Amino acid sequence: MPFPPVSIIVLTQDEETNIAACLESVAGCGDVHVVDSGSTDNTVEIARRHGASVHHHPFHSFGDQRNWAIDNIRTVHPWQFHLDADERLTGELISEITSELAKEPGCGGYFVPSKLMLGDRWLRYAGDYPTYQVRLLHRERVRFVDYGHGQREQTTYALGRLEQPYLHHAFSKGLENWFVKHARYARQEAENIVQPGEAGTANRGLGELLFSADPVVRRRAMKSLSYSLPLRYVARLFYMLVCKRAFLDGSAGIAYAQMMAAYEAMIDVFLTVRRANLNL
Repeated sequence: MPFPPVSIIVLTQDEETNIAACLESVAGCGDVHVVDSGSTDNTVEIARRHGASVHHHPFHSFGDQRNWAIDNIRTVHPWQFHLDADERLTGELISEITSELAKEPGCGGYFVPSKLMLGDRWLRYAGDYPTYQVRLLHRERVRFVDYGHGQREQTTYALGRLEQPYLHHAFSKGLENWFVKHARYARQEAENIVQPGEAGTANRGLGELLFSADPVVRRRAMKSLSYSLPLRYVARLFYMLVCKRAFLDGSAGIAYAQMMAAYEAMIDVFLTVRRANLNL
């Protein structure tokens, strides 16, 4: 089956461990672009060997980087799929995209689920599957705004939802790298909590959002509510092991539950420091 009429955007920085496998997963696409934010390893060389066009832009945030790609890369197709280097498309997802775009949709983009992988193990329960992000989008209909360490979509168009997931190998650089990266994310999350605000929800009460028919809205509302709970890291561990049944993923699920509890603890540390004006 030919690749759908979609251009691929991949964000990179020092991703020589991941970039080859990422690009191999979209090998059928004739319009692949890597946006590199200053790699000092072999990321750029590997990307070029795999036929990708390489662009350079300093990284400020995920939202800014994706918007820069939308605004500055002249992609062959108006529809784009945005990937990080540790993510992979699957044949099933490519087929679903082909079917959807054949309908000439008028929506702004699509929420796409992801499978979180720890090594070769899918964290079906611990990874809170399915969680969604807008990754397939029309370049003239969607922008992004920063939120915490990530980004959220901004559009006046309706958004669809795909069923087939992409794969997310979030631990491919090792656990030490994961903890260093999430310490940075924790600081950003804490800043977002202290200075709240999100486009599209300012005029809606938290109760309304918690009972929304949209699972993405419900999950985001539950996350906002959790920030008011004491000992959130203990609650997160209990939630993942008992409520989400992370233990069914075996030792990989238990390890990930512990990692996420540690991440919540890091957020709380940054919140305490920030509210006490300790300037650390």
